[in-house]
Amino acid sequence: MAVPPLSPPLSSPSLTKVTSSPWHNGDRSFLDADIPDLVSQLSRQEKIKLLAGADWWHTHPVPRLNIPGVKVSDGPNGARGASFAEQTAGMCIPNETALAATFAPKLVHAAGGLLSRETKDRGAVALLAPTTNIQRSPLGGRSFESFTEDPILSGIMATAYINGLQENGVAAVLKHWVANDIEHERTAVSSEVSERALREVYMRPFQIAVAEANPLSIMSSYNRVNGVHVGDSKELLDGVLHKEWGWDGMIMSDWFGTYSVDTAILAGQDIEMPGTAKWRTPFLVEHCLASRKLHERDIDARVTNVLKFAQRVARLSPETVYGDDIEVTGDRPDDRVLLQELGARACVLLKNERQALPLSNGGVKRIAVIGPRALDKTVFGGGSAQLNVTYVVTVLDGIRAAAPEGVEVQYALGTPSHKMLPYLDGILRDDGQPGADMRLYTSLAPGSSAVHHYRREASHVLLNDGVPAVLDGQDWYGIMSGTWTASTTGLFQFSISVCGRAKLFVDGKLVVDSWNVLQYPGETFFGQGTLEEFGTVDVVAGQEYKIHCEYSNIPGVMSGGNETGQILNFGVRIGGFPVVDPDAAMAEAVELAKNVDAVVLAVGLNPDFESESYDRPDLSLPMRTNELVAKVAAANPRTIVAVQTGSCVSMPWVDDVAAIVQAWYGGNAAGAALADVIFGKVNPSGRLPLTFPVREEDIAAHGNFCSANGKVLYTEDLAVGYKWFLERKITPLFAFGHGLSYSSFKYSAMDVKRDGLNLDFTFTITNTGGVAGTTSAQLYLSSPPAPIAHPVRHLGGIATTDMLAPGASQQVTVKITRRELSHWDDLFHCWSVESGSWKAFLSDNALADEQLVYEFEVKGRNEWNGL
Repeated sequence: MAVPPLSPPLSSPSLTKVTSSPWHNGDRSFLDADIPDLVSQLSRQEKIKLLAGADWWHTHPVPRLNIPGVKVSDGPNGARGASFAEQTAGMCIPNETALAATFAPKLVHAAGGLLSRETKDRGAVALLAPTTNIQRSPLGGRSFESFTEDPILSGIMATAYINGLQENGVAAVLKHWVANDIEHERTAVSSEVSERALREVYMRPFQIAVAEANPLSIMSSYNRVNGVHVGDSKELLDGVLHKEWGWDGMIMSDWFGTYSVDTAILAGQDIEMPGTAKWRTPFLVEHCLASRKLHERDIDARVTNVLKFAQRVARLSPETVYGDDIEVTGDRPDDRVLLQELGARACVLLKNERQALPLSNGGVKRIAVIGPRALDKTVFGGGSAQLNVTYVVTVLDGIRAAAPEGVEVQYALGTPSHKMLPYLDGILRDDGQPGADMRLYTSLAPGSSAVHHYRREASHVLLNDGVPAVLDGQDWYGIMSGTWTASTTGLFQFSISVCGRAKLFVDGKLVVDSWNVLQYPGETFFGQGTLEEFGTVDVVAGQEYKIHCEYSNIPGVMSGGNETGQILNFGVRIGGFPVVDPDAAMAEAVELAKNVDAVVLAVGLNPDFESESYDRPDLSLPMRTNELVAKVAAANPRTIVAVQTGSCVSMPWVDDVAAIVQAWYGGNAAGAALADVIFGKVNPSGRLPLTFPVREEDIAAHGNFCSANGKVLYTEDLAVGYKWFLERKITPLFAFGHGLSYSSFKYSAMDVKRDGLNLDFTFTITNTGGVAGTTSAQLYLSSPPAPIAHPVRHLGGIATTDMLAPGASQQVTVKITRRELSHWDDLFHCWSVESGSWKAFLSDNALADEQLVYEFEVKGRNEWNGL
C-alpha cells in the first residue's frame, strides 16, 4: 500500500544535555532529591506557584532548588504539543473506540508506545489520556474518545494503553474521573447515580487501570457527582483514589475544571490547570491560610504530589525534561506500519452477504468509490482530540492504491454531508505550503506591523493558548490570509464562524460579515463560537483568489446575550464548498453505480458532529446520506458501505446493502487500512465495543441524557449498553462483541484451574475456515439468583489469538479474579461476591448463544475493599 513520503523533521531531537531553558537550569540534582526535604526548603510563594500550571501546558519550575517544569500534551489519539494555534505535525492513531474494537490489548499497548514517542517528540512527558469514561450513550459528544460501554473491557484497554505509554517513558493522565458522560452543561451538570452503579460501571475501569497500570496522574472531571463537583469532592479524590485504593499519583484538574480554593485543595486536587492560576492565586491562597480555611500542611500535601509527579516523569525521560523544549515531527516508517495495522484491525465487518467481500474474490474490473467521506481528510473527532496530522490516506486514495492492476476506480460525490462547510481546500500560505497565514496586530490601521505570525495548516485558528503576552488585557486584531485556487467553476459558498468578530474578503470584495451583524451562538471553539455566516462567489476552476479575513477579539453582539460564560477562547474558522445541485449529484452517483462491478460507499461523520463541548441530537447520518445509500444499493447489488464514525449511527438501509464495514476514525492511514480489509489483505477481526441500536429510543439513557435543572438522572442504573438490551429483551441492530471474519473459528477443550476466587479458563480456538486470520473470544459470567438484582450476564474477560492459518489451533486463557465476580454492596460499602452457583461461558457476542459452559460454586461471605 503506497503512502505519502516521510515528512522531514522540523528539527532534530536533542539527546545532549542542555545548559538551560525556560523550564530548567540544566542541573539534574532533582532526579535524586528527597521530596519532603525539598518541600521544607520551598518558600510559601514557591509552594503556591506549584499549586497551578505555569501556562497551558507546563508545571512551574523552581530554579532556586533545581526543580524543572514539566510539559504535558493533549490528547488521546496523538500528541498535539504546546499550542492549538501552532500545532506541530504528528501521527494520529485511530480513536479510542476503534482501539477497543481490536479486542487486542497487545496492539493497544503498541499504540501506547507509538504515542510515547510522539509525546516526547513534542518535548512533553505526560499525555492527557486515555479517556476512560463509559459510553452511557453513543450520542455523547466524547463517546468517540472513550473505549467502550463495558467497564471490564474499558479497564483492559486503558491498562494496555497506559502501560504502553509509561513503559516507554511518558506518564499517562487517566481521565476523566468520574461519571463525565455528557457534554451538555458539562461544567455544571450533576450526574445523579446510585452508589452501586457508580462503583460497578463508572469507577470500575479506573479501578482496573490503577491496579494493573498505576497511571502517574488522574484528571478530575468537570461535572458534579450527586451534587458535588468532582474537583471539590474529598470522598472521590482523597477518599477513594488515595485512601481506599492506595494510589499515590497526582490529581490534575481538567482545563478550567477547578471551582474553589480551599475546598478543592482539601479534597485532594493537586494542581489547577491551565496556568496561570485563576483560583490558586497568591492573594486567594494566602487569604485562606490567614483565615485558617487552609493550613500549611494542606498546601504541603498538594505540593508533595506535584513534585513527586515531576520527579517521576523526569526519571522516566530525563533527556526530554532537561531538553530544549523544541517540538519535532518524528515521522517513523515503523510507526506508519503500525498505524495501518491499527486501522485495519479496528475495522468491524458488520455484514457480508453474497461474498461481497473481499473484492479479491474475482470478477471485479470496475469499482465506484462514492460518498462524502471518500475524500475527507479529517480522521479524528473534535475538541481536544484534534491534530495537525503528518499525512492522511483518504478512502479514495486507499482504494486506488490497493486495487489490483487493471481494475478501474472511479469517484462520485453522491451528496454533501457536512454540518459546517469544510475548511477551504486548495488554500496556500505565503511560503507555498497548504494552509493560511494568521498575523496578529494591535491595530488594523494602515502600516501596522504584526506582533506575531502563525503559519496554520488549515483555514482555522484557535488562540486560547496562543495569544502573545504583549496583547494580554487589550483589544487586538488578526488577519488570516492565503491564496486559494478554485477546483470547480460556478457558485462557491464561503462561511465564517468566529469567537470574536470577523469579516471575509475574496479578491477584495466583502463576502461574509460577522463583525457588524447580530451573532447567534454556535458550537465551535469549545461552545463559545458563533453559528456560521455565509456568502457566495462565482468562481472559475484553476483561477487564484486572494483570501483576506479580518478578525478581532472584541466580543460580537450575541443574540440573547453571551450565556457561554467567561470568554476563554479566541479564533476564526473559514469554510468553503461548491454550491452543489443535490439531485444532480445523487443521480450522477446512481448512474455510476449501475455501470460498475462493485461500489464502496464511504459515509460517516466528522469532528463537527462528534466533538467535545456538545452532544449529538440523534443517530442519523447527515443530510441526504441515507437516501444516497438506499439508491446506490438499489442500483448495484454489490454495494459495500464503509462507515467512518467515532461511535454508531442508525442504518435504515441495513437490509439493502451487501456488506458493511465499521471503519471508525482510522487515523493517518484510515484509507489504506480500510482498503486492506476491502481487498482481503487483512482478514477483519474487529468486534463492536458498544451496542448499535436500531433507534435512539432503544438506548438505555434515552430520555435522561441532558442536563435538566442541573441534573442528569442515571435511571438505567447498572443496565448500561448490552445489559439494558438483555434486561429489556430489545433486539439491537448489532450486538456488543459482534464482528464477522472472512474465515470461521471454533472453541473447544475448556479446562479450568481454580484457586479460590481466581479461575483460569483455558480453551482451544481453531481456524476452521479457508483464510488465515485472528479472532477474539469473549467470556461472560452469570451470577447466582440473589436477593438483589444483577445483570443477566456481564463480560468477564477476553482472549485474542495470534494469526492462525487455516486448520491451525491455539490455546488461550482468560483469567477471572474476585474483581470480575464482585458487585458493590451499598449497605456495607464494600465489594462482595454472591455465594451460590455461577456460570461462565463463551459467546460470539453479548447476546449470542452460550458455548463451553462451566458452572462453579462460591461459598461463604467474600467481601473486600481496595484494588
